[in-house]
Amino acid sequence: MQRKGVTCIILAGGQGKRMGGKNKALIPFNNSTLIENAVQALQPQVDEIIISANRDLSYLKALDFTVIEDQTKNQGPLIGIVSAAEHINTKTVVVTPCDVINIPDTYVKELIFTLELTKSDVVVAKTKQRTQHLNCAFKLEAIENLKKIISEGSLRVSDWQAQMKTSYVEFDRKGEQYFKNLNEPCDFSEAP
Repeated sequence: MQRKGVTCIILAGGQGKRMGGKNKALIPFNNSTLIENAVQALQPQVDEIIISANRDLSYLKALDFTVIEDQTKNQGPLIGIVSAAEHINTKTVVVTPCDVINIPDTYVKELIFTLELTKSDVVVAKTKQRTQHLNCAFKLEAIENLKKIISEGSLRVSDWQAQMKTSYVEFDRKGEQYFKNLNEPCDFSEAP
């Protein structure tokens, strides 16, 4: 198997407030769970998957991937990214939240191509609906800047990306609704 030099962090450490406190990673979706849906979409595209999580760890570890708890709990996705990054052995990282569905099979390839072409620090996926700040790719060395942003008190993903050389990849094609976020119960009834 050809190495891709890319690790994916799947963010599954949220509190699920808009889902009544349920762990979104374990919510049933398309005859599996949201975390399994994300793994299925991303595993063929990367060398390694690391799951960032804070609960139901035994279930997640049974999926046979590295599961990393946040260094500081309930502080948002940037803490999850930094915590997981300490266990990465590749030079390039892609990120996706576990509650995003319809991830393109060219997701990683396109982000990494743009990262290298533009010599950006971070590349972020976009759709017509919105910028998907947590669907991104970056070189592992960008973690140092992320740690600095966190130490200065910011936990917003967009704040971190605004301080980096950031490029975007537009993923709207053929009427597909890529990166649909399933944040609330009503989102599941509208899911493709």
